[in-house]
Amino acid sequence: MAGLILLLLQLSGCATPSERFESSAKNLGLTSIEIIGEPFRHRVYLNQTAAQSDTIPVVHVYLDGDGTPWEMNRWIAEDPTPRNPLILRLMAADKEPAILLGRPCYYGLHTTANCHYAHWTSHRYSAEVVESMATALQKWLRNAKTTSVVLIGYSGGGTLATLLAPYFENTSIVVTVAANLNTSAWSRHHAYLPLDASLNPIDAQPLPAKIKQIHLAGVNDSNVPASIIESFSRRQANAVYLPIDGFDHVCCWADLWPDILKRYIALSLERPD
Repeated sequence: MAGLILLLLQLSGCATPSERFESSAKNLGLTSIEIIGEPFRHRVYLNQTAAQSDTIPVVHVYLDGDGTPWEMNRWIAEDPTPRNPLILRLMAADKEPAILLGRPCYYGLHTTANCHYAHWTSHRYSAEVVESMATALQKWLRNAKTTSVVLIGYSGGGTLATLLAPYFENTSIVVTVAANLNTSAWSRHHAYLPLDASLNPIDAQPLPAKIKQIHLAGVNDSNVPASIIESFSRRQANAVYLPIDGFDHVCCWADLWPDILKRYIALSLERPD
């Protein structure tokens, strides 16, 4: 009955962004659970490989972008959940055990305790957000008996991937796609108010050299210019910068993703330094 109601809402155009995202996840065979972080609740989506395994030595942890913090760049969104579920299409192409670690207040949790619109606007990459996500992921990893973590972040999720990596001794690879890796430069580029309440990856200590990094940029990306990603990559000890001609912030990462998984991520895991 609940599924029928959700379908009717979608057909009538009344479905919320979270409901549409959930429907897309189910259509791709993903299941969801909730994990309590500190202080936020987090929704976690699992692909079938992860959901059906008790022990997962290597897991790919996907992190979504900022979604829609603002409506028409003027009004704070009630629900920041992404309208374009690109992260789900990337995850659906991944045959390895993979989870999508939800950000605080996203995917239907925007009305839960401790959520405030600041957590998807000015504080979107704050220490409070990062630490709650780290706590939630640590809980899941303990249950899965995981020994190696691959963090994969799209757009603002890439920002969070670099900030989360130091929390886990078993982080092996960080992959970012069209990621905002210098929030100050990004804010200046768009003439936005600075994200002063958020952490800025480029200001943090470089990640340990044992962590391999792959940073993909769309040469035609007007949202996060490739120069921002390149400048971050140059400061890292073990990073590969991959600018892709003809790509922008959205196009055409889903088409390229199977090749990225095979050529860079799987190969890196097979040939550790």
